[in-house]
Amino acid sequence: MKLARIALIALVALAVGGAVVSYAAAPGPVNVGTAKFPITVKAGDYDLIAQVLDLPPGGMVPKHTHGGPVVVQVISGEITLTDATGSKTVKAGGMFTENAGTVHSAANNGSVPTRVSVSYLIPKGVEVTTLMK
Repeated sequence: MKLARIALIALVALAVGGAVVSYAAAPGPVNVGTAKFPITVKAGDYDLIAQVLDLPPGGMVPKHTHGGPVVVQVISGEITLTDATGSKTVKAGGMFTENAGTVHSAANNGSVPTRVSVSYLIPKGVEVTTLMK
């Protein structure tokens, strides 16, 4: 009985030790891009909202504004942004910002779906997105 208990403890220790070793040997994350966007915000309460949005080929978001600063990363495909300064296309891996109150639109003029990760910093009680008429 004592030998069986020692054998069980040894097996458990080996299994736990093996799990630790396998985690230690697992590859870590690889940073494929970083962007820094300085912002200044007024004191108060905010909601930090994160979304992943898909836009099909030919799809668009008409002219709109946001209630706070926005950071967008294009995960796949490409997106064309248009504002008062003109148009620019951002491809997969690229990032851009949108300032509160800036009127702009976005379109997928490509032939494949576009996926973007969007983070909004919105003051409490303010609309995230307002469509323009």
